[in-house]
Amino acid sequence: MSLNRINLRLQRLIRHTVPYWICVVLFFFAAFLTILLIFRTREQVKAGQLLHHYQEIYRQTGPSGLQLAYTADREHGGSFLRLEGPGLRLILVTDSSRDNSFPLPDFAGFSSADNLVWHALQPGASLGPWTVAAASLGDGNTLQIGIDSNENLQLLQQTGRALLQLNCLFLLLCLLPGWLSTRRDSKRVQSITRQINTITGETGQKLNISREMEPEETDLITAVNQLLSRQQKLTRELQDSMDNVAHDLRTPMTRLRSIAEYGLHKGEDNAHLREALTDCLEESDRLLSMLNTMLNVAEAEADTVKLDLQPVSLADSINDVVDLYSIIAEDRGAVIHFVPDPDLIILADRQRISQVWANLVDNAIKYNSTEINISTSRHDNMARIQIRDNGMGISENEIKQIWNRLFRGDRSRSKPGLGLGLTLVRATVNSHQGSIEVSSTLNRGTTFTVDLPLA
Repeated sequence: MSLNRINLRLQRLIRHTVPYWICVVLFFFAAFLTILLIFRTREQVKAGQLLHHYQEIYRQTGPSGLQLAYTADREHGGSFLRLEGPGLRLILVTDSSRDNSFPLPDFAGFSSADNLVWHALQPGASLGPWTVAAASLGDGNTLQIGIDSNENLQLLQQTGRALLQLNCLFLLLCLLPGWLSTRRDSKRVQSITRQINTITGETGQKLNISREMEPEETDLITAVNQLLSRQQKLTRELQDSMDNVAHDLRTPMTRLRSIAEYGLHKGEDNAHLREALTDCLEESDRLLSMLNTMLNVAEAEADTVKLDLQPVSLADSINDVVDLYSIIAEDRGAVIHFVPDPDLIILADRQRISQVWANLVDNAIKYNSTEINISTSRHDNMARIQIRDNGMGISENEIKQIWNRLFRGDRSRSKPGLGLGLTLVRATVNSHQGSIEVSSTLNRGTTFTVDLPLA
């Protein structure tokens, strides 16, 4: 087994174990905080009860009785009592159970009104064994009681060390469920891999989704099925395109060969040879035009075309095309109407967007239109261009296929063209972050609607 494979498995094991580690650490941290709060609360309650006890004695007997009661009470060893007021200061300390490593509190260093838990009560030190509670008395004096919490602190430290050891042990034990999770996921991935390997690419083949699968596995299989569907669709489109290309190239290639043979048969007749060469050039240009258009479509659909985007006046762009096709339309008995909106500025590649208008206007003229209306308007942040004609229209069965490469309707096969114009139009509009739609009624006309973002 290679080192890279071992490292990969180790990384997967750690990745599956990390959530368990986080849970264990959080659990033991929460357990320690809970125990800490329990200890602190118990110390505060104990100090408060003791303070209340001596408050009652002071209220009944005064300072002298308080002193006698505190010195006689040996139950609270390792504690102190402090009574201070405007004209009184009484400090009593019992040290019978104290650890000598902890010094007595410096009574001049902290206020008699402090309520503290686990403080050293020494200058420059914060953490210590003393828990202090204080209360103001009715005569202006302040009673403060402090108890030695060293024993509880040591018990808390021992508990913390025990929890830390258990935490380390459980962190090691977490490797087991992490390994089981890794193994389970590996089996599921292998199962999906085996299913994928059985796919031969035939239409309709999909991966199966079972109820036992996790949501992530279902999402993965759904994504793979969508990828398979797209691949199968692209395969069908590629096959159809290849068939259409072969069909459409057969005629010009046959004519090219026939013209060449005709020129050869004429021998030394230079006039016929020149005519044959001229026809060959025309057919070659037609083939090159088809191939270049297909390359432009492929480039635009792959989103790899480099657009020279700049602010373009929509009215000027369309007017240029209208001026170019007005003579052609007049020869065909058609009229082009365009009332420009000079305020619409789009962000576009001027040359490529002009090809869109030229193709749509050319199609309208070509397919028996007598009147072509071009209108522009503003819709939110988009410029809308509509090109309406009253030509032969498009049948309902063909309207969804007009964007496909090399598609030509039954009634349009008698017209010159390659079946690539509308495919290039849609690809160019999409590359400009726009959209194009078509609506048509047979024998009544067609409307193309283009939306492009304003500059």
